Amino acid sequence: MTAGVSKRARLICVDWGTTNLRAYAIAGDGTVIDQAQSGAGLRSNPADYSDCLATMIGPWLDQESPINILLSGMVGSPTGWQEVPHVVSPAALPQLAAKATLVAQLHDHPVWIVPGVMGTGMSGLPDVMRGEETQFFGARRLCADQYARQPDIWCFPGTHNKWIPSGENIDHFSTTMVGEFFGLIQEHSLLAQSLDQSVSANQPAFLRGLETACKAGGLLHHLFSVRTLQLTGAQEKAQGLEYLSGVIIGHDIDAQLRKPSQNVGIVASSSLAHKYQIALEALGHSSIVIESQAATISGALAINEHLLGASEQPGA
Repeated sequence: MTAGVSKRARLICVDWGTTNLRAYAIAGDGTVIDQAQSGAGLRSNPADYSDCLATMIGPWLDQESPINILLSGMVGSPTGWQEVPHVVSPAALPQLAAKATLVAQLHDHPVWIVPGVMGTGMSGLPDVMRGEETQFFGARRLCADQYARQPDIWCFPGTHNKWIPSGENIDHFSTTMVGEFFGLIQEHSLLAQSLDQSVSANQPAFLRGLETACKAGGLLHHLFSVRTLQLTGAQEKAQGLEYLSGVIIGHDIDAQLRKPSQNVGIVASSSLAHKYQIALEALGHSSIVIESQAATISGALAINEHLLGASEQPGA
């Protein structure tokens, strides 16, 4: 544990995604005793997942009694440590705990992988998630403590945005490839010639992009305006990135929020959440923010409560 901290961990929560590996030692009252992060996501192709995890959290395992180590994210995918089948929606919190898979023991501490969820998107096409299901249930608990009511819909911005209508369970949800699409356009399209890749945030350009997303013509037409505005001198390259971001995010919000004046729960880091707050307000919606790390930890604690309850049942 961190020097000077006498608390014992009740849970080790691990968010293991495609790019990053994040781990938290959590006390019984929910506070973070210690945390660690590395770039040892699935793309790094860990030679041994157990050794990789032990290297990161080894100092936290010196405890008199075993505690659960709870993993969520892409670590349970076919390309991860061990495939853990999705729970089919509607998915409830007890189902996730019941389907969690024991994959190893580290110094007598059981290592569990939480399953993802498979469901149907707003188009009627199949959809999947891994990691956001833990954050969803955690965000709901935190929202109940911090706000008067639950939002109409939850948004999880990132490489692949998740939109989940509010409710006690995950009934259906939609994935939009916002972050990945932005990166592809930014790096591998003709539009890259009209973008200054080193420029930081430019809110006026972002707002103009949101305005463009509301015009006639559709996303594919609006994307080309990144190029034509720069060629005609109506927009500088230094404004291109934020304008492009506004166009893409604006279209995503418009496609997902089919009713006016909806309240959206944003689960993201503070900087990304702020951008979505600006976009939602500009497009006539309201929002609340739950920090993504806090949502992950809260959800893991909720799942762990069910795991501990099951272990205490007669015959367990």
